Amino acid sequence: MRGSGGTVALDVAKGGLGKPQLLEVLSSSIQLSIVVTVFSETLSIRETLDILLGLNRGYIKEILLLVSPRASAESMAICRECADRDSRVKILIQKNNPGIGWAYREGMQAATGNFVALMAADLETEPAAVDRMVDKILETGCDGVIANRWLPGGGFTNYDPIKYVLNWIFQKIFQTLFWTKLGDLTFGFKILSKKLTDAIEWQGTLHEICIETTVKPIKQGYDLKQVPSVWVGRKEGRSVNTFLKNFRYLEMAFKTLFAGS
Repeated sequence: MRGSGGTVALDVAKGGLGKPQLLEVLSSSIQLSIVVTVFSETLSIRETLDILLGLNRGYIKEILLLVSPRASAESMAICRECADRDSRVKILIQKNNPGIGWAYREGMQAATGNFVALMAADLETEPAAVDRMVDKILETGCDGVIANRWLPGGGFTNYDPIKYVLNWIFQKIFQTLFWTKLGDLTFGFKILSKKLTDAIEWQGTLHEICIETTVKPIKQGYDLKQVPSVWVGRKEGRSVNTFLKNFRYLEMAFKTLFAGS
């Protein structure tokens, strides 16, 4: 395991503090850049940021709104409103378009914190889970944490039943092929150390970036953990991840699996 995260696992017995108090004290050792992709969302942008900032214990350095140049005027107006309200919120217009992969890559490159969170503004990625991921990093000193919808405490709401079954089969197959305990390889919601994101050459341009940012760190020996998270179908905006594009996940998984170390 590379252990490049730069954090130290907690020894609760030392210092006379309980685990919650230690986590509170040490949370500022993480300077988190949160990359939030924005395409056609409106009110969910504000709700996402309100939850993130409301749970913050000093670890949020910046929130980078990676906005598609095709975003609506209403989406852009809400982004500007959020940036005006809090100096930690910054707007970046996506240079390479279209593609969430490009957005994540641009966000990871622009991030100035020592950890980078990847998520969306549509509330399908659970904002409250970021706080649990931070705790996991502080507890273990790992290089990153992925959100896992299949763990107890996680789950799916308003998810297509056929996609649910296919997703489960895919996870089991590639969990075995990559010889990992991580159980939600295709979910893009995660926190990775900046050292990790800088060290790996990313290739995904569309949604295959979601699996790439998990399996490439696994293949290269980084220490990733997982926490439960709930996926909720979007209430606004529209998804551009069609069924046929899911084959790009397979292509990326196999390309990574059989690539040289």
